[in-house]
Amino acid sequence: MKIKEIAEKKDKELDKFIADQKAKLLKSSFDVATKETGKVREIRVIKKDIARALTVKRERELVQEEAVKSKETK
Repeated sequence: MKIKEIAEKKDKELDKFIADQKAKLLKSSFDVATKETGKVREIRVIKKDIARALTVKRERELVQEEAVKSKETK
């Protein structure tokens, strides 16, 4: 999934997306470890999607903190 698609999600959707991807990562890791599947690359893609989503979430938190600080200084 591209960062643009992830950034368009609302906060609750983003949290759900992260939780779903973490569950998918756990299942995929288990499947590879037990040799049920050979899709090792899928794990890398899932990890990158999680990282992108967490980055977007953190950027939103930083913007909110800046807004609070700017209100306090006025």
